[in-house]
Amino acid sequence: MDQSRRDILGGLALPLAMSPAVAQPLRPLPQRRAPAKKFVALQIGARSFVDEGVDDTLDTLQRVGGVNVVMAAVFTYGGGLAGRQSRGQPFPDHGPQEPDRIHGGSYAAVHPEFYAGSVIKDVRAPDLGDFDILAEVIPRAKSRGMQTYALFEENYNPRYIPNFEQIAEIDIYGRVGRATCFNNPNARAYLASMVADWVTSNDLDGLMWESERQGPFNAMIGAHFGDMAPRRAAICCFCDHCIAKAAHQGLDGNRAREGYKLFDRWVTALLANRPLGAEGSFMPFWRLMTDYPEILGWHRFWVASQEEMYAHLYGTAKRIKPALQVGWHIMHLISMSPFFRADNDYARLMKFSDYLKPSTYNNCGGPRFADYIRNVQAVMYRDFTPEQLLDMHYRLLGLEGEPTLAQLPTRGMSANSVKVETARAVDGVGGAIPIYPGIDIDIPTRRDEKRTRPEDVRDATLAAYAGGAAGVVLSRKYAEMNLSNIAGAGEALRRMGISA
Repeated sequence: MDQSRRDILGGLALPLAMSPAVAQPLRPLPQRRAPAKKFVALQIGARSFVDEGVDDTLDTLQRVGGVNVVMAAVFTYGGGLAGRQSRGQPFPDHGPQEPDRIHGGSYAAVHPEFYAGSVIKDVRAPDLGDFDILAEVIPRAKSRGMQTYALFEENYNPRYIPNFEQIAEIDIYGRVGRATCFNNPNARAYLASMVADWVTSNDLDGLMWESERQGPFNAMIGAHFGDMAPRRAAICCFCDHCIAKAAHQGLDGNRAREGYKLFDRWVTALLANRPLGAEGSFMPFWRLMTDYPEILGWHRFWVASQEEMYAHLYGTAKRIKPALQVGWHIMHLISMSPFFRADNDYARLMKFSDYLKPSTYNNCGGPRFADYIRNVQAVMYRDFTPEQLLDMHYRLLGLEGEPTLAQLPTRGMSANSVKVETARAVDGVGGAIPIYPGIDIDIPTRRDEKRTRPEDVRDATLAAYAGGAAGVVLSRKYAEMNLSNIAGAGEALRRMGISA
């Protein structure tokens, strides 16, 4: 092993030993740099390159969408980034017209020396044999003047990961969860090992992590889109690492757990359609919050712990390759939940970010917003009708004039909603780092709900740039996108005089 690699491996232990310091997020490193031209990225899984060929696929991305950055999904156990089209959805106008099965894991080679200090070792995805998405794509992309970013997400399948319980979060009832604990040193070591491996072993231009979680309070009130019940099943994390760390900060984890159990009973009763008393729903909710201020205290503790993990991964990557562009996917709730917006303070996030990708998805955003409103109305806002609650959210989010609740599922959100959230993000970072909004293309919706059209993508892309974006990220994954809709982004770029 050469000396430079020894130095990197030795440094993997450093962030774990500096846990208290990580609570003070890393200051931006001087190697930050804005891209020389507009950033046009597209998220894509390894399956698409195997199905359609690396060279042909890259050529298509450039020609049709003006793409100059490949966001290669290097690690996931979920079908949202990996695999072909989701089951039950129409196949796109390219690639095999049949579903596949997802195992998941790392779609790049795993170099054992990087995992010597990790309880999780080889998580190589078996789906595609020895295909290495980074080794295969990076040189071919560079030959076309395209950059490659490694995209990885928190989407685990504990059945396929030996020792996962040693990095997992623990819920209020002592059950092992399906995600990692941000304060568990084994979890930090594991994630840092993967990042160090990818950045050291490949000539990457950037990195983006998807941590699509929102903390215990937001999960409890049903701030989700889609079915609510499974999302409430794990209110985390109350492991020994979290309890000890919180105690050091003066926060009583046992008291917080007691409060969340009462909170859970209250929500369960509401969802069982227990009749409301004379006080309605909000006043009993707020009384619980004041009786147990540890509920919100623990939520804030969770948010800070997530940010410390961001800082930990940022520091790990930048120590190896200072010029690497490291940023974060901010999940779609940023466009609909005032609570999630408040948690994700862009001014704080920029301290350990080279860029941010707020998910401003407006096509699937209509059906998702309607689901979200019905979920939260069923819990803490029973005093409002769903329509009244939507109007209140529009006022809080600066989205007046968007479709009614009845119209949302079929019309989606307007392109202006993309502009509004983009401009807010740009203002939030004071223009100090690039904002690359996520533009949704054919993200699955129900059969009778909004489907993406080329003009939707064109208008959303134009709106993002009008809001001050330095680029866009075409999302979620190429395998579910129609080429005709990707071409909508290409049309927008041509209108602005931008080329790949």
